[in-house]
Amino acid sequence: MKFSHHLIVLSTIILGFWIDDSLNPLTLKIFLELNFGFLIFSYWVFAMPEKLHSSAALFYGLVIDLFFSNVIGFNMLFFIATSYIIHLYVFRFRIFSYFQLSVFFSGASIFYIACKYLLLSPYNYSYVVLIISFLINAALWIGVYFTMRAFRRSIFSNL
Repeated sequence: MKFSHHLIVLSTIILGFWIDDSLNPLTLKIFLELNFGFLIFSYWVFAMPEKLHSSAALFYGLVIDLFFSNVIGFNMLFFIATSYIIHLYVFRFRIFSYFQLSVFFSGASIFYIACKYLLLSPYNYSYVVLIISFLINAALWIGVYFTMRAFRRSIFSNL
C-alpha cells in the first residue's frame, strides 16, 4: 500500500477520534460514550486485511496516542490486539451477517472503553455507560461500515 493511502486511512481514524473527543463530553451526560475512532480503525483492518498489518496498527496507535495526549501505548496495544483478532477471523467474518458484525465490533469497542475506564479512571467506571454504549455503537457500526465502504470504493478504486 502506498504511503499516501496510509495517510488517508490515518486521517479518517484521526477524524473519528476527534469526533469522539468533541461529542463525548456532551453524550456522557446521557450515559453514552461514542467510539467512532476505534470503529473506523476496525473497519479499515476488516476491509483491507492484506494491506494493513500489525506494523500499521502499531504506527496508527502511536500517532493517535500522541495526537490526543493519551497514555503512550494504550491505543497501540488495542490496535495491535484488534488487528490480530480480525486477521485471525477475517474469512469467518466475511460470512457473518451485518447484525453479527455489529455485535462483534460493538463488543470490541465496549471492551476498549471498559479497559480505558478501568486503567485510566476507575472511579468513573459505569456499567450503565457500557450497556447503552454497546447498543448505540452496534447501530453506529452499520453507519460506519457503509459510509467507509463508499469512501474506500471512491478513493481506493484500484485496491
